[in-house]
Amino acid sequence: MDSSPTKRSSKTETSANGISQVGELVATSPASNEDPGDLSGALSTKKTLENAKDKELEETIASLKQELEALDQKKSELLLESSLSLDEARRMNEEHIDLLHRYNDIKDAGQILFGKLAELKGKTVKEVYMDYGVSLED
Repeated sequence: MDSSPTKRSSKTETSANGISQVGELVATSPASNEDPGDLSGALSTKKTLENAKDKELEETIASLKQELEALDQKKSELLLESSLSLDEARRMNEEHIDLLHRYNDIKDAGQILFGKLAELKGKTVKEVYMDYGVSLED
C-alpha cells in the first residue's frame, strides 16, 4: 500500500464577466484505511472555500444592487429632464407603431401588384422592379 499523504487542491478562475469562481475541493486518498480524523481538515477546507464563495457572491449582489439603484436614479433624472411626459412618449410610440403597420400594409399591396403585373407581362418580379426603377431592397 502507498503511504503518500492525501492530496488536496483548489482552483480559482475568473469568468468572462469578471467574477472569480472557486473550484471544487479535490481530495485523493491512496489508502482506503485512512484515519477519519484526517477528513476533518478536508471538510474544514471545503467549508472555508464555500464561505469565501458565499462572501464573494454577497459582495457581487451588493454591487449589482448599488448599480441598479444608480440606474433607477438616472432614469428618474432623465424623466424629469425630458420635455415629454411619460404618457406623451407612450402615445408617440403607439402612433409610430401604427404608422409602421400602415407602411407594411401598403408595401405588401405594392408587392402583390408587382407580382400580378409580372404575371401579366410574362416576366419575373425582378424584371418588373427593374422596369420601374425599383430596388429589390425597397
